[in-house]
Amino acid sequence: MMFRLRRMAMTTACTAALAGSLALGAGVAFAGSNGQQIHFQDRRHKVASIWLDGKNQDGKPVQFCWMTPATDTYIRDNWWVGRVDITEFRNRHCDHENKGVVGYLHPNVPRMQDSDWYLVHN
Repeated sequence: MMFRLRRMAMTTACTAALAGSLALGAGVAFAGSNGQQIHFQDRRHKVASIWLDGKNQDGKPVQFCWMTPATDTYIRDNWWVGRVDITEFRNRHCDHENKGVVGYLHPNVPRMQDSDWYLVHN
């Protein structure tokens, strides 16, 4: 009887561990499988902000201004897909006044790649 209870307990524990590992594994997404976040690199050291205009992983339009205080800026929380129009500004607020535009970039961000970050540089 005691042997039978131990065996049942061991079987239950193994089943629970297997079920838990399968449940945890089912929710894990693969890197860069439905759009990319933007890694902006200012190689000319003239850009203080960028205006991004494109579509996210759901095909919805996304537009906003992002400050770029360093050579490398990681633009988080948006997963871009397809053509993204980027306007570079010498000021921190994406302001067109006083000849604020430094340049334009038009990367085509892939839906899938090995990383979550797509490098865009000037």
